[in-house]
Amino acid sequence: MKNLHRLCLITLLAAVNPAWAGHLSYNFNFSGSAFTDSPNNAVAIGTITFDDTKLNNPGRNLWDPNNLYGGYGTPTAGLVTALSVTVTGSTGGNGTFGLADFDAVLFDTSLLALDLRRQLIGQPTSSPNGKTWGQDDPIIPLTNPPAFSTGDFQLFAKSSSAAPFGIYPFQVGTNGGNDDGMQLVSFAPTGNVPEPGTFALFGWGLAAMGWARRFARLK
Repeated sequence: MKNLHRLCLITLLAAVNPAWAGHLSYNFNFSGSAFTDSPNNAVAIGTITFDDTKLNNPGRNLWDPNNLYGGYGTPTAGLVTALSVTVTGSTGGNGTFGLADFDAVLFDTSLLALDLRRQLIGQPTSSPNGKTWGQDDPIIPLTNPPAFSTGDFQLFAKSSSAAPFGIYPFQVGTNGGNDDGMQLVSFAPTGNVPEPGTFALFGWGLAAMGWARRFARLK
């Protein structure tokens, strides 16, 4: 019986691996060569972690501790728990920047839920023109706060930082938005997003432990 309990406990621990529990982490990549207005050599590679209990999908999500970007919506405290961005190849603003370098982060899945377990770029959105997540839709309703039918992901650097700053949907500019523009080209989970089978395993573990306890009482 002890061995059965031990097996059930191992199953539960595997299912609730703290590496992903309560958080969603993504690797993202902004590219200057994909910036059609003025292609350049700048690249920004980063990682961001969200508290998934506070993440709206579908919907707009704004991390803005000092409420500086209220025009984009209502901020959610604690939404972003970690952020790191490294910029290279730019005419200005190269270096590695952390969460303390940013005032706000905007993450919008549009009006159509995204599959957060896989690459977000290219996924269908609520765009009336068939545009996918990561693309700008030229037909944007004039609303307050502004709404984009394909969603959005932007970083807003502090005025004292040379970190990237959002200049348009899915685009940021280096050196606080003053230098090279870059387009978001990748936004994919780091590998710690649970697959549906993980939840099935978790359910099986709970059921097995309950059965083991009932069996022990009957003996």
